[in-house]
Amino acid sequence: MLQADGLGAEARSAHGLIEVRLGKHHATFPASKAQMAADWLAECTVRNYPESDFSKLWFMLAELAGGVIPFGSR
Repeated sequence: MLQADGLGAEARSAHGLIEVRLGKHHATFPASKAQMAADWLAECTVRNYPESDFSKLWFMLAELAGGVIPFGSR
């Protein structure tokens, strides 16, 4: 969804690590923390690209949920 929206998002796994990038932003996580990498990508998108389709969807769902969806929540 991020790439379809024109955002340069990517994730790579090598040597027991997951490297996640979104534009100029990047982070590295242990391979055992894939969910943390996904959460980082979601939060990075919403904070840095609020006009993206992903962010608009996040904000709409947050509004329906009463105003806030904490990052990392299940």
